[in-house]
Amino acid sequence: MLIFLLLLSALLLIIAYRFYGRFLERRCGVDSSRTTPACEFEDGVDFVPTRPSVLFGHHFSSIAGAGPIVGPIIAASVFGWLPTWIWIIAGSIFVGGVHDFGSTLMSLRYKGRSITSTSRQLVGERTGSLFLLFVLIALIYVIIVFLDLTVTGFVNQPAVATSSGWFILVALAFGWFVRRSLLPFKLLIPIFIVLTYVGLWVGFNWPAPLMSKNLWMLVVLAYCYCAAILPVSTLMQPRDFLSATFLYAIMLLGLIGICAHGGGLELPMYTSFAPKDWSYLVPFLFITVACGACSGFHSIVSSGTTSKQIRSERDIRKVSYGAMLVEGMLAVFALACIGVSGGFEGGPVAAFANGTALFLNALSISLEIGYIFATLAVSTFLLTSLDTCSRLARFLLEELFDWSGAKSRYLGTLLVLVLPAIAALSTYTAPDGTHLPVWKAIWPLFGSTNQLLAALALMTFVAFLKSNRIAFGFALIPALLMAGMPIAALAMLVLQYGPLSMLGAIAVFMLLLGLYVTVMSLRFALRRNFN
Repeated sequence: MLIFLLLLSALLLIIAYRFYGRFLERRCGVDSSRTTPACEFEDGVDFVPTRPSVLFGHHFSSIAGAGPIVGPIIAASVFGWLPTWIWIIAGSIFVGGVHDFGSTLMSLRYKGRSITSTSRQLVGERTGSLFLLFVLIALIYVIIVFLDLTVTGFVNQPAVATSSGWFILVALAFGWFVRRSLLPFKLLIPIFIVLTYVGLWVGFNWPAPLMSKNLWMLVVLAYCYCAAILPVSTLMQPRDFLSATFLYAIMLLGLIGICAHGGGLELPMYTSFAPKDWSYLVPFLFITVACGACSGFHSIVSSGTTSKQIRSERDIRKVSYGAMLVEGMLAVFALACIGVSGGFEGGPVAAFANGTALFLNALSISLEIGYIFATLAVSTFLLTSLDTCSRLARFLLEELFDWSGAKSRYLGTLLVLVLPAIAALSTYTAPDGTHLPVWKAIWPLFGSTNQLLAALALMTFVAFLKSNRIAFGFALIPALLMAGMPIAALAMLVLQYGPLSMLGAIAVFMLLLGLYVTVMSLRFALRRNFN
């Protein structure tokens, strides 16, 4: 069963890339003769024309994080593997793929600016400004969450901390060799991939010294600041290219391991429409499985760092649509991991690592090495998304205040990291007296906020298509789907927690903000006459 499910998923995604990807190119008028922002504004820092193979690694690493692993595993454990699998495949092809493709294309046509800037120009200044506020809140929250998760991983797995440090040094060296063209690129790739994987052995034998969580927090924040201000080709591009190989390797070896391991899915195919209080399949399946099917965060990456590095519009399908489909395949692999491990003990990341270790063990790789390998891959992607978010939030501040130059790069990045640092070091006292990190206290809101962001990006894409007199039904249907699910989820959270509680009050604010931007976007997209 496992083998059949994975092979069927791969076949469907390959067919989608070949046919639906080409449909998107033709329908949207992709033109390789247009000059892209990376070429027009090349500055060696943020705007850097990049070969598609390298940019794919950067984009995939930035959008993935732990999302396509955590979300599907939680959803499958609650609702069963079949509805989760259906949403992953259909979502990645027809919803998330369109969302990522459109977000990138719009940014290329609007000088590499963010999705919020596009909204301001297409829909209106007030709506676009509220959209920007919405995105900034979401980005800061992502930074807080990933900061805490990354640091917790380093505290619990010192070997992962050492391997991550080694990996950063290898990425810096890889970037230096690529920029200097000292060796052919095709020769550099295997050399530095091998050096990257040596980090597993280094971390295993020389784990990092034990340090407090707060000290690790400061170390990671310092890293994020440096990574966000350095030229993109110095660290982010080479590191993301190499980090993507971790999950390529996990999926490739995992598929081979599944063939050797055999077995079926030790999960129910379907549980019920409402297996727990307030956990209704609709809308919460579509909220829980974000990355791997559709995630609003992708629109920020697509219109942030990625659009500033694309050399030709023809690369959009390869980079943005292709990465979304590969992320869908990773989500299916995560389903296989929890299916073979048969349990949720230790949380979704542990379930993923345990499942991966079992598959690799079928290839005579020890369970311990397999577990560390999978954990390192997840940690690497968390770190990647963390510093990418820092850079993206700085871009938004620069657009908001019309800043530019080195001064805004240094000051903007510092401002972006101050609030997450304060929040990550703070705790919240729940009504029952327990102390929680701030991000955990408001975690139930993140999924809905993220998916509402996807709806707003899709609605902006609808407005873009109509302004260019392009039939937009293929984007409108996903936009309405992605608007309905998070709005319903936020309304249910208000009913569940009450409007006067902290969670309820924040949910009311995000609901009203999202409803306003949604209504205004639909109004301009469906009723306004574009000249």
